[in-house]
Amino acid sequence: MAEITIFAGPSLYGAGIDRAAHPNIDWLPPARRGDFDRLLEGGGVGVIGLADGTFHSYPSVGHAEIRRALEAGWRVFGLCSMGAIRACEMAHMGMKPWGRVAEMFVQDADLADDEVALVHGADAPFLPISEPLLHLREFLRQMTARGLLEQCQADQVATRLHRRWYGQRTLSQLRAEVTAACAGGLSERLHSHIKQFSEFRLKQRDLSAFIQARPWLTQ
Repeated sequence: MAEITIFAGPSLYGAGIDRAAHPNIDWLPPARRGDFDRLLEGGGVGVIGLADGTFHSYPSVGHAEIRRALEAGWRVFGLCSMGAIRACEMAHMGMKPWGRVAEMFVQDADLADDEVALVHGADAPFLPISEPLLHLREFLRQMTARGLLEQCQADQVATRLHRRWYGQRTLSQLRAEVTAACAGGLSERLHSHIKQFSEFRLKQRDLSAFIQARPWLTQ
């Protein structure tokens, strides 16, 4: 029997995780309404890691079914995306927030769900088509910290991206907004950081760290 069942899709893409190297993990696609109940139908108890879940294409994994799993004795970790949101909402019932994204939702009650939303392919490997606003904000934060953007420029870009539908928050759009905010045009260093964007993908970093830390063995 697997040590843990993890629901993951776009957060797994590009996370650098070799699933074959982790036979102790049962990987499932982004969770939909009813998926937790189907796990419970098998009897026994186990551990669930909820990273990704559907938002609009199918009904989202519900609070009631997560509660049933917790009451039945399952341990449930929430991280990355839908999992971070649900863990923030249900930590008082025993769901365990894990990672930086979940911590952000726990610390900021006003953080909107669409900060982690994105458009992605319908089937494995769930190729991301847009970029979560949370990742774009991380890019802007780091560029400001490194002196590559003024705070007013970063704020302008963040505001314009926030006003867009999450499916339009792409790296191409980020490049266009940063270029517009910089009177002298996009610097080579900024262009390079946008081109090599993986370091700013907090969801992928959280999932990778979760697999490495294996907190389900100790918590």
